[in-house]
Amino acid sequence: MTKIKLLVVDDEKDLLELLVRRFKRKEFVVDSAGNAEDALQLLKKNDYDVAVYDIRLPKMDGITLLKESKRIQPECEVLILTGHGTIDTAIEAMKLGAMDYITKPYNLSELEVMIAKAYENKRLKEKNDSMKTIIAQHNEFTLVGDSPNFKEVLNMTKRIADSDVPVLIEGESGTGKELIAKALHFWSTRAEEPFVPVNSGALPEHLLESELFGHVRGAFTGASQDKKGLVEAAKGGTLFLDEVGEMPLSLQVKLLRFLETGEFRRVGDVRERHIVVRIVAATNRNMEKEVAEGRFREDLYYRLNVVKLMIPALQERKADLPALIDYFISKTKNPDKKLSATARAAIEQYGFPGNVRELGHLIERGVLLSKGNMIEKEDLLLPQDKKEHNVSAEVAANQLCSLEDMEKEHIENALKQMEWNKTKAAEILGISVRNLYRKIEHFQLKE
Repeated sequence: MTKIKLLVVDDEKDLLELLVRRFKRKEFVVDSAGNAEDALQLLKKNDYDVAVYDIRLPKMDGITLLKESKRIQPECEVLILTGHGTIDTAIEAMKLGAMDYITKPYNLSELEVMIAKAYENKRLKEKNDSMKTIIAQHNEFTLVGDSPNFKEVLNMTKRIADSDVPVLIEGESGTGKELIAKALHFWSTRAEEPFVPVNSGALPEHLLESELFGHVRGAFTGASQDKKGLVEAAKGGTLFLDEVGEMPLSLQVKLLRFLETGEFRRVGDVRERHIVVRIVAATNRNMEKEVAEGRFREDLYYRLNVVKLMIPALQERKADLPALIDYFISKTKNPDKKLSATARAAIEQYGFPGNVRELGHLIERGVLLSKGNMIEKEDLLLPQDKKEHNVSAEVAANQLCSLEDMEKEHIENALKQMEWNKTKAAEILGISVRNLYRKIEHFQLKE
């Protein structure tokens, strides 16, 4: 259970010590200060769930402390301690962001109930913020397949779903690694908490760090206000690091520290924050090779690789093709369409380098291009069919070509089929958009 982090500020030394002892016995994490200046220093260094301020403090009063603390930690809920003669001031404090007030003398049990209520209010706000931030979060996902090797993966996923240990999911692009990550989350007791995906290869290094850990106002040009990172948005749930093999080395150091301690800093901040979250990572790279060649930290690899799930390629689970085909057709706007015998045979003979994702796009294309209720082979626009018509004279004459030439042609075909929509082409190819741009530049492809 997460302990409540509490800050108590009161200039009455005996009362302050009594409050600290009381709440430490309740297993709260408690800090205290006898004046507002010391309290502000603590707020700049530590993260708090709830703060309790006496309204009458030397030099800087509780109202000014409230204003300053809301600027430093707007998410911290504040309770005001007030005497009978300052109730109007306490009400003014609530208008400035305090959650509630309690008049002296008060019952310690009553204050304890108010702190618990304030903490619950903060948790509800965090959940609401997470839902707003992670608009793409869905608990609706379907895992289709009954082949032995795929069932083995599903069985292992169910066995480790409730564990807190990091999981590394490996498999070729398009095999459904994110679906397995979702299963790990939604088949666990974390199902009501956020599932937050992060594509480690989709953003430049400086933006990725800010996206992951957040930033404070003024941390860089354009940072006009504080922003929570996806790590904080995933609090209590699952943080899914997709394409973790593409994460820059400098950021790998910070991720390793977070994995080991649960602590991190927002970009430009000095304050340490602590989050409890389950880490699931995925990659289509050979991570042992990446480590050996110095592109991925060995210590981070072993920290992520506590449990490994290997997702089989579609070629290794061809028995699941009929069920997958029916599922993808059912998800289209014309779910009554069927594959002809020749179309089905062509699919069964195709190699599917893009795996299940490519099959989904292929079926979607076939449904869209078919004129009647039957999807014919030519409606599928299988890559080898296009190759038969568009292959260059040199490749046709030699029958064989280099892997680089094949890759160039396959990427060019994907771009043409998607009318040079690079996002859709990258999805079909199973690579990041950034990686696709590098390939386009390397092969000097032009629209």
